[in-house]
Amino acid sequence: MLTTKGRLFVIKLIFTTLFILIIIRIFFIQILDVFGLYANTQNRYIVSKRILYSDRGIIYDRNGNAFTENQKYFKLELIPSSTSWTNSDSINSEEKEKIYKKIAKITSKYSGKSEKHFLDKIHRNKSKCENDSGFEFIKNINATTKENLLEEFRKIKICGLRAYKLEHQERVYPQNGLAGPLVGLCSEETGGRCGIEGTFDEYLTGENGWEEVIRYGTGTHRHFSDMNIKKAVNGNSIYLTIDAHIQAILENNLKKGIEDYNAKNAIGIIISPKNGNILAMSGISSGNIHNSIREIHSMPIYPISWQYEPGSTMKPFTALSAIEKKTFKSDDKIDCEKRIIGRRVIKDVHEFHDLSFKDVIVFSSNVGITRVADELTENELYDKLIDFGFGHKTGVNINSESSGLLRHPSKWSDYSLHSLAFGQEISVTPIQLAYAYAALANGGKILYPQIVKKIINADGKIIFESERKIVRKISNKKALDTLKTFLKDVVEYGTGKPVKSDYVNIAAKTGTAEKSKSGKRGYDDEENYISSIVGFFPVENPEIVMLIIFDEPDFIHRYGSTSAAPTFKKILNQMLVLPNSNLITKISSIDNKQIIVPDCMKMKISELKIFLASKNISFSIIGDGEIITDQFPKPGSKIFDNYTIQLIADAKMNSKKI
Repeated sequence: MLTTKGRLFVIKLIFTTLFILIIIRIFFIQILDVFGLYANTQNRYIVSKRILYSDRGIIYDRNGNAFTENQKYFKLELIPSSTSWTNSDSINSEEKEKIYKKIAKITSKYSGKSEKHFLDKIHRNKSKCENDSGFEFIKNINATTKENLLEEFRKIKICGLRAYKLEHQERVYPQNGLAGPLVGLCSEETGGRCGIEGTFDEYLTGENGWEEVIRYGTGTHRHFSDMNIKKAVNGNSIYLTIDAHIQAILENNLKKGIEDYNAKNAIGIIISPKNGNILAMSGISSGNIHNSIREIHSMPIYPISWQYEPGSTMKPFTALSAIEKKTFKSDDKIDCEKRIIGRRVIKDVHEFHDLSFKDVIVFSSNVGITRVADELTENELYDKLIDFGFGHKTGVNINSESSGLLRHPSKWSDYSLHSLAFGQEISVTPIQLAYAYAALANGGKILYPQIVKKIINADGKIIFESERKIVRKISNKKALDTLKTFLKDVVEYGTGKPVKSDYVNIAAKTGTAEKSKSGKRGYDDEENYISSIVGFFPVENPEIVMLIIFDEPDFIHRYGSTSAAPTFKKILNQMLVLPNSNLITKISSIDNKQIIVPDCMKMKISELKIFLASKNISFSIIGDGEIITDQFPKPGSKIFDNYTIQLIADAKMNSKKI
């Protein structure tokens, strides 16, 4: 018979053995899953592969200012039984109703919907208020609104509202319409459609991922670490050669020019003749200035697609051919009185008798340049224009570029040689003309236009970086230097005198072109003109080429010298005082005429107007928000006292959709 001590030992042994067996069984079930319970559970409850959304790449200017952003929209769900702002274990019906009213009030504050809307929604889902299943309470809200709502509920200890899922993403444009047509437009449905968004859609588009999830009876989804997953890969980001500050200056002045000169369209291009970088580029139509942001972003890119007869801005290329051929010297006299070629009468707006070869360009004599063309063959002039890039695309890396029109000499009429000499019977695009003048400025190098500075992948690695590309070399230094003196004197005492600056030497050529009839021969009977100017500066070491065009300005402003030239000068003066500008050659004389740009960031527009009026500073505002979110130039920059600063207000583009 066992002693008491022995019986206790047996009992301990039995319990110990049972405990060990239970542990072993748990191990086999939980860890080894010998019965396949976990696998069966997975097979039973995996409802789908949940999408992991990638982010579209961002488009920046050359200095890292974002032209695009990705706005994420979320759904939130409400689980009423989880709501609590007391420590009590149970809440009666009256207390619950108070909580629901508080929830409705807070949600209404951030959504624009009434409190009743949300209270009714809670009451309609009473059956779900007794368990943890929850229901969709609010949808299509951006990340900021989502965080604000959740924070409000945390403050008053209501924990029943939670993020449900990312519903969709939307492309937004924080700079509003700035560089809109160039940046282009993107939507969830169509992807990138135009501009950089369309041309580089393949680079910008990321690759969505997915993850396996289990759905519980409560309606929630959960991903476990040992379940399959494919991570999302974000799109590449693109840094443009565009400078947002210069772009803002250009656009402001083109809009002001449309208003001042009652023009139909305005186009401007600012490029570097050293490396071919496009620093600013804009085309604005009078009928579209007040369009919505998305409409502006879907507009054509006029600087690369619009074709027009350039008029007198073509004369320097005719002159260069004669300089290279040595048929004229700068001071050779040329008969500029009215002449008749066949049945055509050629004359100047202002009558001239004899002008020197240089002054034919300086005073823009049509008659004089036809006398120069008399000494050229058709093939010589045609080859020169082809060399400068007319008649074919520049190759700028944006969809929708036009090639212009330059007919082969075999299709010329008896008047074509002389017409081409002063810019008729040829159609060019603004970008073609700008890069042709860049070649005059940089010593005869035709450059490949650069609009993308670099492309960076999601890991921050540079996968593309632009380099200067010389398409071909034309002319010679001596001939180009001679022509530069012609164009410099256009500004010193000729038709370009309105752009003359006290701070930098400029070479330029104005143009006043009659508009040809659409689809027909001859010119517009309504006396519609195209006013233009194209030039470069500083002459000694050109850093900038600028082209300004006004389409159909008022008749009194039809001359390049009376509309395009004043706009050119305003832009120049505003560029001179940008941060890090290296254009100023006479620092001491310019300092006395400058003021410091104040800090307008985060100011209310109502306060701002009084503030800037007290400092006698002109300004323009883009956007329909109440708070200033960005400004050009930046605080601390120096500006002239007649400078108009540009302010950007939050346009509240990310509207809350409930």
